[in-house]
Amino acid sequence: MMINGYCRVNCLRQACGIFNDMKERGIKPDVITYTVFLDGRLKEDLKRARSLQCGKERGMEKTDDSPFWNELNDMGKEIEPDVCCYTVLIDGHCKTNNFQDAIDLYDEIIARGLQPDNVTYTALLSSCWGRGDRYRVITLVDEILKG
Repeated sequence: MMINGYCRVNCLRQACGIFNDMKERGIKPDVITYTVFLDGRLKEDLKRARSLQCGKERGMEKTDDSPFWNELNDMGKEIEPDVCCYTVLIDGHCKTNNFQDAIDLYDEIIARGLQPDNVTYTALLSSCWGRGDRYRVITLVDEILKG
């Protein structure tokens, strides 16, 4: 809950501190904790990338979140990502023009037998539409309708 609050107000340093404190105390983060932190981190990365594009990158606080990313890499060994976690990643890839990575994650959701939700499809459809990929839009809409 505190990690979510800190992420929502762009205080990733504090969120990282709580995450690291949890690990030090032997508290294992669950898929919700990873998803919330991942979403906050991706939003911060997008904000930083937009600032760089505008030439406004001055004094932005660098966060030492390497313990989190190390844990995230190992997450699959302990925790099964759910549709919400995948959707956060898909949305992040779509917003950073890494569309093929987003599609690969979508394919992974399907392969694992999970059901993409409206948010998953909205992220993909929005990205496809923005890229002018009308064929992919039609394909995804067909998949949604077949449900």
